[in-house]
Amino acid sequence: MVPSSIGFAVAACLAIVVVVAVESYDVKLTKRSTLYIPDHYNPNATAHYALFGGSAGQDSYDDSTKIAYVVGGTVIHAIDVSNPDNMTIVAHVEMANVDFTDVEFCGDYVFTAVDDQAERANGRVIIYSAYNATSMSMSEVVQIPVGAVPDMLKPTHDCSKVIVAVEGEAYQNPPNQITDPEGLVVIISFHDTISNYTKTSLNFTKYNDRVADLRSSGVRHVYQENNNPFSNDVEPEYVALNADGTMAYVVLQENNAVATVDLVSQNITGVHGLGYKDWSKLKLDPSDEDRGAFLYPYSVLGMYQSDSAVFFRFKGVDYLLMANEGDAKDYSFGTYKWSEEVKAGKIDASILPALDATTRDQLTRDTLLGRLTVSVSPAGKNSSGNLEALYTFGGRSFSIRQTNDMSLVYDSGDDLSKRLYAHNMDLFNGHVGKASHRPFEDYDLRSRSKGLETEAVATGEIEGRTLLFVANERPGTIFVYSLDSDVTKPEFHYIYSGIPETRTKSWQELYDDRQLSEIDCEDIKFVSGDKSPTGKPVLLVTGSVSGTLSIINVEVTKSPPQTEKPTSSAGGLTSELTLAVITTAVVYLCGRMWP
Repeated sequence: MVPSSIGFAVAACLAIVVVVAVESYDVKLTKRSTLYIPDHYNPNATAHYALFGGSAGQDSYDDSTKIAYVVGGTVIHAIDVSNPDNMTIVAHVEMANVDFTDVEFCGDYVFTAVDDQAERANGRVIIYSAYNATSMSMSEVVQIPVGAVPDMLKPTHDCSKVIVAVEGEAYQNPPNQITDPEGLVVIISFHDTISNYTKTSLNFTKYNDRVADLRSSGVRHVYQENNNPFSNDVEPEYVALNADGTMAYVVLQENNAVATVDLVSQNITGVHGLGYKDWSKLKLDPSDEDRGAFLYPYSVLGMYQSDSAVFFRFKGVDYLLMANEGDAKDYSFGTYKWSEEVKAGKIDASILPALDATTRDQLTRDTLLGRLTVSVSPAGKNSSGNLEALYTFGGRSFSIRQTNDMSLVYDSGDDLSKRLYAHNMDLFNGHVGKASHRPFEDYDLRSRSKGLETEAVATGEIEGRTLLFVANERPGTIFVYSLDSDVTKPEFHYIYSGIPETRTKSWQELYDDRQLSEIDCEDIKFVSGDKSPTGKPVLLVTGSVSGTLSIINVEVTKSPPQTEKPTSSAGGLTSELTLAVITTAVVYLCGRMWP
């Protein structure tokens, strides 16, 4: 029999075990202000605005002067955001027959990537001096040729190098024919002055005879017509840098891969496939004709095909946060036409011999798999010319991968789709179908093709947590998650949208009334409180379709720990702990209270 004094001690120790500290942590996004940006300027310098104008693709920010730089189409804008409630365009540079694809500020210079629309092989980096408040202008410093269709650039933290992803996207040349140039990673190293540089262009030719080995990890050699080699098919899309600027991670979106680049030896060290997502273990809405959001498992594989990626370190381990947008190759150049895209129901059943009977039946129904966009590229076929699976574009998710081998440590699965439907069903897999439509009328239109299209990601550190911001292109939402102690368990917090209402006004009316923003979120930048124009953490967000730059407040609520006694009811602490854990804790805490 246990002495009463010992029994009392045991009871006291048990009380200690079940009394816990509960801390509340929440994040919310609220719009501070939005600036509408012209897509071009008329001959009399009058600004022209338009929905679908594409005036706000990418942005960058100089925290010392509180000037943001935004590029889109033929124009780069300098925008004074020092008064966050009244952002003002202070300068612009317009250039004919080009497409500004990216912008970065570093070391008193503005770096832009430029796709030459007249001479596609003549892509270049154009460097400007930072906005001068006295002259109210930006001056061009130097142009550096880099190759066909540069898509993104990234300077190292010390501004001594700029890494450029030269996509080498195919184009028409000569008429009615296709030219698919090499995809490149270009490293520009600056010396005494910005005009004194060396340039190193890295291609992928050494991987041309390794495609079969790469394929097993999910790497795709998509366009193989006319003996097109892998080095020309590959399309570098996005660049992320590690903490010390010695490694670059270059996303090859259409190829479903990431290339690792050693910036010290200036060498491509690997091409890592991103694998495939098994939708038979998740829930997918593959149809725009099912009159709703009907999410079910299907025997379909999703190609992650990440677009943007950002580097972050968590608990001493290096990771990439990746936006799994998806993208297909589709060429229509005069009389020359080639596409890997097809509606699943149009596939000849003879090239899908391994397909089960249930899936075959689903392919005959437009409300199920019949209208899902899938790939029929040789990248997904075996030596007999048969498709190995139904491959659809994009992961409709965000992922976290370790940088050392690109292994997947977390994917959001179908979480984004489920949460968006629960939060605002009118935005589920929608986009701006017609400007005259009200938003709810374009609901579900993108279910058959990449869904909400996760486009851009960013990370930030607040109150000891790592925040993950995930922007979705269709029609424009930002999800917020955070990491506390486990990288494989992001905690969801909030869904933000720049669409104030969905059933009264049309897209065009919302735009004309200056109520619409973040439509097609192409870029998001986290700015910490010490660098922000508001003095508190914010996001700078561009919307390509809405032609907007917004300042969005990142509001964190953190309640102090409070002691609570959980009950044994569902959801209480004791219902989540096993008896073994409680017993171990009691023994550990109380074992020394008696001999």
